[in-house]
Amino acid sequence: MALPNFLKKDKKKKNKDGKVQKADFREKCLALLEQIKEINEERYNELLNTFRARYDKMNIQKKKILGFYGQLKNELATLKDQAGIEIKKTTQKVVNHSRVIQSAREKIDKEAKKVKEVVKTVKKTTKKVAKKLEKAAAEGTAKKTAKKTAKKAAKKTAKKAAKKTAKKAAKKTAKKAAKKTAKKKTAKKTATSSAKKKKKKS
Repeated sequence: MALPNFLKKDKKKKNKDGKVQKADFREKCLALLEQIKEINEERYNELLNTFRARYDKMNIQKKKILGFYGQLKNELATLKDQAGIEIKKTTQKVVNHSRVIQSAREKIDKEAKKVKEVVKTVKKTTKKVAKKLEKAAAEGTAKKTAKKTAKKAAKKTAKKAAKKTAKKAAKKTAKKAAKKTAKKKTAKKTATSSAKKKKKKS
C-alpha cells in the first residue's frame, strides 16, 4: 500500500471518528439538558437556545462542543446542589410547619377540654339551682297551701265556736229569762194567792 493511500484512509477514519464523537457529545448534551429541564425549566430554555444557536451544527469544532458539554455538567451539578438545599429548606419548613400545627392542635385540644369542663360544671350548677328552685317552689306552694288551709280551718273553727257560743249564750239567756219569768209568775201567783187568803180571813 502506497503512502498517499494510507494517509487518505487515515484521514477518512479520523474524520469519521470525529463526526461520531461530535454526534455522541451532541446526544450527551441533549441528555444533560433534559436532566436540567427536570430541575429548572427556565434555565433549561436558556441553555437549549444557546445550544441550538451555537453548538447544534455538523461542522462545529470538537473543543467547542466539549467545552459546552463541560459547562452543562457544571450547570447540572450546581442546580442539583441548589435543589438539594431548596429541598432541605422546604423539608425544614414542612417540619417546622407540622410542629406549629401540632402545637396548635395540642392547644386547641387543651382549650376544648377546658370548655368541656366548664360546660360540665355549668350543667351541674344549673341542675343544682333548678333542683333548689323546684324545692323552694314546692315548699313555697306547700307553705301557701298550708297557710290557706290553716286560715280556712281557723275561720271554720272560729265560725263554729262563735255559733256554738252564740247558741249556748242564747240558750242560757233563754233559760235565765224563762226562770225569771217563771219566778215572777210564781211570785205573782204566790202574792195573789196570799192576798186572796188574807181577804178571805178578813
